[in-house]
Amino acid sequence: MKKLVSLFLLFASSVVYAGNNDIYITQSGAGLTMNIDQIGDTNKVGTSQARATFAGASMTVDIDQVGDSNTMAASVAQGASTSFTATTTGDSNTTTLALGATGDVANTDFDYAATGDSNVLTVTQGAAATATGGNQDIVVAGTSNNINATCEVVGCINNWNVDGDSNDIDTTQTGNSDHSITAVITGSTNNIDIDQTNSTGSVSDVVVITATTSNGTIDVDQCTSGC
Repeated sequence: MKKLVSLFLLFASSVVYAGNNDIYITQSGAGLTMNIDQIGDTNKVGTSQARATFAGASMTVDIDQVGDSNTMAASVAQGASTSFTATTTGDSNTTTLALGATGDVANTDFDYAATGDSNVLTVTQGAAATATGGNQDIVVAGTSNNINATCEVVGCINNWNVDGDSNDIDTTQTGNSDHSITAVITGSTNNIDIDQTNSTGSVSDVVVITATTSNGTIDVDQCTSGC
């Protein structure tokens, strides 16, 4: 049964318009479904000093921000079979998310979509050693966006699509089980870095890249220890 630890959670379930809105959430309990829409500029869902926090299995969280200079900073301490979606439309938006900071996030799905310029995503999935079966789907349309995605779960699947120019994408996968990255890249002067680490010879790392690009840089490292 859901347990609402903070009254902010009741407020966060509504639709929020205009700018300068701040939402702070502390939630625990299984089976949560939460949708947050913020429309306007300089809105916040959590901050780096006071992140929105979630804990519980089978959660579904969807956060949409439309506008410029919006920020989202959240942590899922543990949450097996959880779906977390972050969507940003506009420029200079910042999204920071830690999935499985202290506990299991087995079979957890993370979806991110950014439409605009100079947006920043930093996501870590599965810092706990017990995490298995992670999935990341990332879609970026615009210029000068910066994506830093780390998947530390066993058997991570990472799919992403980049359409635009001068985007910087850094993806890291660790954990001793099959990993895969499938990427579609369109545009010029994009900088793509992929690191996959696997210390067990009986499992595989797979990278499939389809690139229609000019003056781009693509660097792929597959290692048995830290790349």
